[in-house]
Amino acid sequence: MAEARRRGRGRTAFVLLLLAVVVNLPLVHSTWTDARVESAGVEVTATVVEHDDGSRRLAFRFPTDIDADQRTWSAEVDDTTYDDAVESGAIEVRVLEDDPSAYRVSGAVESRVPLVVTIVADVVLLILIMLMWRFGGRMRARLRAVALGDVERCAPEILLERLHAEDYLVRGEVLEVGPDRVVLDLGNRTIEVLLDGHLNPVGHQQAAQVRARMIG
Repeated sequence: MAEARRRGRGRTAFVLLLLAVVVNLPLVHSTWTDARVESAGVEVTATVVEHDDGSRRLAFRFPTDIDADQRTWSAEVDDTTYDDAVESGAIEVRVLEDDPSAYRVSGAVESRVPLVVTIVADVVLLILIMLMWRFGGRMRARLRAVALGDVERCAPEILLERLHAEDYLVRGEVLEVGPDRVVLDLGNRTIEVLLDGHLNPVGHQQAAQVRARMIG
């Protein structure tokens, strides 16, 4: 049971790590692309084919030797760059010769939204990781019951079997031991059993069973 719990925590950690990769991948890719454009790009004059006065966004095409398919690309630019580009019908762009999707427009206005979203998502993931590290299995749902008999040793097994009404047979690994209670691991949840005068000879991390009545 302890091994199963460790595997469960390992899967949770893997999912959180995967989420961190997915969240940060766009920003990392953008930064890497900018670095490639800066180091290996060439300066070209692109032709402005559309413009939007409201958003200050320009649509343009590269020369055919850069983009033989003559696809349309776009960028939001500052007021001065926009006015000059609309008047001249051209704009200066630094681009990778073998990858026209990787470019940087002179005078472009960079949006901070992707960076802010990434930071917020990273903070949320960090909080989840800290909670998982701090509380571990204690973050699981917790049931409460009152013992109807002494706690007994048993073979390792997770079981919550209804006997009748609110009476159950409970089997699991002992997580906590107290003078008047015992907490058993039921995999995706735990159960706190109040001994109510009954005995508990089973120690920590050992398999135990007890008949108990649910109280919440």
